[in-house]
Amino acid sequence: MIALALATVPFSPELDSLVLLALEYTYRERYGAALSLADEAIHRYPDEPAGYFFKAAIYDYYMEDYHTNRYETEFFKYMKMAEEKAKAKLSITDDNKVRAWMHFFIAGSYGYKAMRAGRAGNYLVALKYALEGIKPLNATLKEDSTLYDAYFPLGIYNYALSKAPNRIGFLPTFFLVKDREESKRKGIEYLKTAWRKGHYTSVIAALTLAWILMREGRAREAIPIIKRYVEKYPESRYFRWVYGGLLLKEGRFEEAEDIYEGLLYLVLRDQPNVHYNVVYIAYYLGYTKYFLGKFDEAIKYFEVALKYYEEAPPSDKKALARIMRSLRKFYKRAKKRLDLE
Repeated sequence: MIALALATVPFSPELDSLVLLALEYTYRERYGAALSLADEAIHRYPDEPAGYFFKAAIYDYYMEDYHTNRYETEFFKYMKMAEEKAKAKLSITDDNKVRAWMHFFIAGSYGYKAMRAGRAGNYLVALKYALEGIKPLNATLKEDSTLYDAYFPLGIYNYALSKAPNRIGFLPTFFLVKDREESKRKGIEYLKTAWRKGHYTSVIAALTLAWILMREGRAREAIPIIKRYVEKYPESRYFRWVYGGLLLKEGRFEEAEDIYEGLLYLVLRDQPNVHYNVVYIAYYLGYTKYFLGKFDEAIKYFEVALKYYEEAPPSDKKALARIMRSLRKFYKRAKKRLDLE
């Protein structure tokens, strides 16, 4: 089902258009244009949290795409400003729809900060942010149950709880979730709602949903969801990353080969100094070629991955340790198979 973006926002149509266009540029990975539009939204509507919130979200998307923490200071700065602007508006309005959106921006800020902490392995900090975001998230839906964007962070929260370890450090987590399967089911359904009906979160909800379905062994269900975005944003790397993984899970190697060849081209063209991305994609392209019986081509791409790995910074080498173990195994197998032919 194609996402519908049916919501109406209780602020200027011009601001809404600036935000939507900034998000379009983000998904096309034209970050300079996206940030310029966010700056324009902030300049024209300095008292609205939307421009600040989505500028921070663009920085987060960029950092994930480039596998970097380069803009973390700016990310936290603009998320803080979004919270402050939202709280200021809450203090002066009784309009339910306005209040719902202000609560959403506050909850979304906590959600984004929780995700960044979780990616960095700071699970106690992530849990703290997530718990702080629940109150404004519930307030969002209490004020306006049709604000479907709120189902995106709600879905992430429920799914994350279903996967939480029994303890995070010294803190037991049993008091947070009683039925993990029900929490997982709710998380997936909430993400589907955000994808189908969200105004601003539809696309990012689709990406998140596809990744979760892949993790849950439901790649076949996720493939048609993400395929339409690969077709809509052919210049985007992000969607191809997820789509390629889904195709491999289903054993659709010929289709995956095409996706990874295109993705490696985009990475080498636009991110030649992002060693993590080059190694990762060259490995998976070699892996795909191996299972298609193209052992000479597989060896070539494994060697590309090895070259970039040797030049990678220590932090990337640590993150790529699992991939490199697998790469070396298949590299040896491919050379052996080629010698036998």
